[in-house]
Amino acid sequence: MSPSSRKKVLVKRSLALRLALVVTVGVLLAGCAPAASDTPVAPAADAPSPAASVDDQAFAPTVVSPEDLDGKDATVKIGTSLVLAVPDGTEAEWTGSTADVAIADFSPGGPSEGSVFRPGFLPHEIGQTAATLTGPDGKTLRFTLSVIAP
Repeated sequence: MSPSSRKKVLVKRSLALRLALVVTVGVLLAGCAPAASDTPVAPAADAPSPAASVDDQAFAPTVVSPEDLDGKDATVKIGTSLVLAVPDGTEAEWTGSTADVAIADFSPGGPSEGSVFRPGFLPHEIGQTAATLTGPDGKTLRFTLSVIAP
C-alpha cells in the first residue's frame, strides 16, 4: 500500500470514528430529554410538600416580664425558651440561676456579634426547678420554672 492510499484510509477511519462518536453522543443526549408526550413535571411551587410534623416546627419563646415571675410558677415548653422582657440597655445586667441545671439553666443577655440578646432560661428536660433572677437594682426574684413537653 502506498503512503498516499494509507493516508486516505486513516482519514476515512478517523472520519468514521468521529461520526460514530457524534451519533452515539446524540443518541445518549436524546435519551435524557423528555419526549413531547411525557407528562410535564410540576414546578417546585406547585408540587405538594410533605406535611410538617410537630418535631419539624419551631415554637415561639415564652416572653414574660421579670415582675410577673416573683413568687409564681412559670411554664416553658421543651424546644423553646423563657425570654425576659427587660428594659432596653439592661440586658447584660440581669443574672439568674436554677436549682437543677439538668432541667433548665439561665442564659445571660447582652450584646453579641452585633446583636443584643435578652436574658432568659433554656429548658433541657421535663420537670420543675426553683429559679432566681436578680435585676440591676439588686432585687432577687424567686419563682418555680416548670418545663413541659411541646
